[in-house]
Amino acid sequence: MQEHTTQVWLVFLMGAAQKAGLLPISKRLFHRIIYLSNCLAPLFETTPTAATIVKYKRGPFYPRLQWYLDRLAVLGVLKVRDIEYTTDEHGVWMEATYRTNGTTRHVIDTCTQIQYGRQIEEYLTEMVFAVASISKRTWDRAALHDATYGEPGKSDGALIDFADPSNNLSVQTARAFQAVLPRGIIVSPKEEMFLYLRFLEAQVAKVVA
Repeated sequence: MQEHTTQVWLVFLMGAAQKAGLLPISKRLFHRIIYLSNCLAPLFETTPTAATIVKYKRGPFYPRLQWYLDRLAVLGVLKVRDIEYTTDEHGVWMEATYRTNGTTRHVIDTCTQIQYGRQIEEYLTEMVFAVASISKRTWDRAALHDATYGEPGKSDGALIDFADPSNNLSVQTARAFQAVLPRGIIVSPKEEMFLYLRFLEAQVAKVVA
């Protein structure tokens, strides 16, 4: 069951990226969005498809989810192009870009026929639009400044586990904005998420300015 849920999650994210105008999307950026969608899922009372990740120098990357992503491409649910191998200070990296096709839409339409599917699709669409709302020049670095991923003391190679709410600093930070808003203003989960992405944007701007 988890295997199917994970693949549907990836398809929903890709469909949302199409709506937000982010396609074609690089593997690198897509994994960053997968990560943010997982750690912010509790804002919408949604269970993340992967609550643990190893902190890589390149940024968020899920080997198991990449296997599913490639599988979806082989099955024709997604399209993959521009495959290339590069070498940098972190070693060898395979990059590629992903797109949707008619089968992607068919899978999404089928999965959203049930309430649970519609709930996940709604959340992931809001999540991707929140990412798309920040400056394009900060997309690549936003996840690196995430409160959970960038927690002080977490070195490269460390296991990040936010299955326990007390370890999910991303959600805690997003919800903390309520405390600094004028009295009487109540923010929705969607607004908390957008505010949090704006916060990450500001953090990145301090570095790249």
